[in-house]
Amino acid sequence: MSFHSRIIIAVFIILIAIPAFAQIKVEVTDGSISQYNMAVAAVSAKEQADAVLANEITEAMKMTLDITGYFKILDPKSFLEKADVPAASTDFKSWINVGANGLIKGTIKGSDNVELELFFFTVADGKQVLAKKYKSSAKTIKKAAYRFVNELVMLLTGEDFSFMFSKIAFVEKSGDMYSLVTIDFDGSDKKVVHAEKKIILLPEWSADGKKIYFTSYEQNNPNLYSIDVKTKQKKLVSSHEGLNTSPSSHPDNKSIALRLSKDGNAEIYVMNTQNGELTRMTKNMAIDTAPSFSPDGKEIAFVSNRSGNPHIYRLWTDNPAKVERITEQGKYNQDPDYSPDGKYIAFTGRDEFFAFDIFLFELSTRNISRLTQKQGKNESPSFSPDSKMLVFSSDRKGRNSLYISNVKGDKQILIYSGEGETVSPSWSSEIVK
Repeated sequence: MSFHSRIIIAVFIILIAIPAFAQIKVEVTDGSISQYNMAVAAVSAKEQADAVLANEITEAMKMTLDITGYFKILDPKSFLEKADVPAASTDFKSWINVGANGLIKGTIKGSDNVELELFFFTVADGKQVLAKKYKSSAKTIKKAAYRFVNELVMLLTGEDFSFMFSKIAFVEKSGDMYSLVTIDFDGSDKKVVHAEKKIILLPEWSADGKKIYFTSYEQNNPNLYSIDVKTKQKKLVSSHEGLNTSPSSHPDNKSIALRLSKDGNAEIYVMNTQNGELTRMTKNMAIDTAPSFSPDGKEIAFVSNRSGNPHIYRLWTDNPAKVERITEQGKYNQDPDYSPDGKYIAFTGRDEFFAFDIFLFELSTRNISRLTQKQGKNESPSFSPDSKMLVFSSDRKGRNSLYISNVKGDKQILIYSGEGETVSPSWSSEIVK
């Protein structure tokens, strides 16, 4: 069943199950809801609640709704009703007059043990469709707002946007220090997992989300390590002479694909992480690098210059001699990453103007779409666990920072810009709601 058909069926079910939706105008265009105007009223801070936190929650809900591509978020400057009007006293005529189809209102109470109440109304008939109350610490209450948005979007579209409950790892270089960092999808909850003055490269999460693989020059050779995110325990994984880089975790978490140059040329290997046993996947005079396992573990996408220029290829793990070239366009393609649903391979491509941008190769149609253009240098795409978003690094504002984009590329937001250069993001497959 197509995505377009599932949207129509989901909306039809909602119309039957919940009479309050009967007056909502939902138009489907190219697989997205294009005419749903969402008003998000400012969350009202009461009973010693932090007004700054209330604003953060409001902006977080607006951001996540917007980036899905399903909603037009109305400008709060147009709102006619004050934010502190209780949900039960809402004047729906004032929201009809600003063109809202749906309305989110909320209140936050308390300073330490915080209580958050959120409501969703259909404006045309003034019906309350969703109401939730959450209690949490001030530090974690914003995640409750994401749970509300996730439930609301699923109610309206039938789609589960679980990217809101996942982590991103990356390398940040500031001065002479290299740091392995994790953040939530929105750039919050920054944690430095490991830092050193030697070069750190190409982090990648383990399939279970508990470890991060990365390359370090700590021992003056590019060796591959893993580090437990919680305990910070570091382990040497591969230390062959030459390159030990570009790890990709197999979905079963028992092996990784990686690039080794121990025999003089860069080749793709699969390593059993329990006993270190190696299986060589490629064997030729070209440089083969940057492996990415498919979600079923049966294929590996990689970069090779066997055609003269770097292009994206894939091989089959049960028959490594079977190799298919994926990209024909362009003269320099790199950084492949399979989407967890198996529909796409994202990659970085250099265009005719020598600019690096993010592209998507759709495996079923073999069509290539472009997500970035004329926005600086964009590199290292990595899919969210629900396949609906990508994170990548971009220098569009001067130095490398992290952005996320939906798969259509029409919604892109800056999520992290630190003091140094931020590169090589990797999105964890682990979802924690």
